[in-house]
Amino acid sequence: MFVCTSCGLVHEPDEHGFVPFSPLTAAATTDLAVSGDIHYLAVWRLSVNVSSTCWDRIRKIAAPAEPVLYVPAFTLARAVVQQLGVGLTEAQPVLQLTQGLDPSILQRPMLVNAAGTRGQSPDFGPEFGVLSPILVGRKDAHVLAHFVYMAVESHEAHELHSVDYELETTGEELIFLPAVWDPRYIHDSNWRLLLREFDGLVA
Repeated sequence: MFVCTSCGLVHEPDEHGFVPFSPLTAAATTDLAVSGDIHYLAVWRLSVNVSSTCWDRIRKIAAPAEPVLYVPAFTLARAVVQQLGVGLTEAQPVLQLTQGLDPSILQRPMLVNAAGTRGQSPDFGPEFGVLSPILVGRKDAHVLAHFVYMAVESHEAHELHSVDYELETTGEELIFLPAVWDPRYIHDSNWRLLLREFDGLVA
């Protein structure tokens, strides 16, 4: 997908060309001090119907809201998809959302400062500027939802080969979450999400 920094819309390719739509932007809600450049990571927030006892735990965390499942859209790295997807799904953060991209985000430099880096290097950070790329489309997000869900299940189930579940995705929203790159946050794949639900993971 492509983000237009002039209009702030995301353009999704299909068989007829490009279909524009407006993403959502989450505000930083952390109560901790922020150091480093703030990036915005694209993630899919999926509305799902799940039949499984494991999902009851997530449902209690999300109450009174309906539980949702998160799939990172800015990377295809398995560890990042799993760690951030599971972390967000289990935390069920209460997001302060605005429609579209904040104009102040679009006015920041979009070029990468550390030229020549590849991927996400602990020394140089991510290979993108303020806005992350969108590498996972909505159809792929629905497929990856099963991968994230099984990782959530693995926290409770002793034998995953015996897990019996049904997962149906009923809707999706593309959200840009504020985050800071720091290789010290290894359990979050080097990203510190600037959301209060994750403040307990950092000092």
